[in-house]
Amino acid sequence: MLNKYTIIGLIAGGIISGLGVMSMVDFLANPIDVMNFDDGFGVGESTTFVFQAPENSLQKMIITGDSFDVKVSTPDDAEKFDGSYKNKADISWVNTVPGENIIKIQNTGQSELNAKGTLEKSQDPLFLTYHILVIIAGIVVIGFSAAFTVRKPRGF
Repeated sequence: MLNKYTIIGLIAGGIISGLGVMSMVDFLANPIDVMNFDDGFGVGESTTFVFQAPENSLQKMIITGDSFDVKVSTPDDAEKFDGSYKNKADISWVNTVPGENIIKIQNTGQSELNAKGTLEKSQDPLFLTYHILVIIAGIVVIGFSAAFTVRKPRGF
């Protein structure tokens, strides 16, 4: 007969391992992560977006403000946006080669700058390790709870 600590441990370990498996399946099924952003920047502020983009991924941004500088570097340097803009800039490109994209935006005007867009980026492969660790943690919880059925430790 299983005691209550074993049953609780089996349920908790099963839930933890189940969440890890579901996250890992989602990670493997959807290798592209879509990043939507809508950021505002004050006078003189700047920002830099650095991300790994897969092949054939669409990147698009709309930047509005008094005046601003934008510099976009792609892995193949086929699409290069480097210059000063006034009022509004609609920038989009498709990565033909997987690799690192760098977007630098500098507000040079006298009003607030708004940057809005969608960037498609590769998921970090390190997260696969995290999912495996969560699954192992659930198995460890199940293992410890099974020990309560074999022999009840002192103090319980």
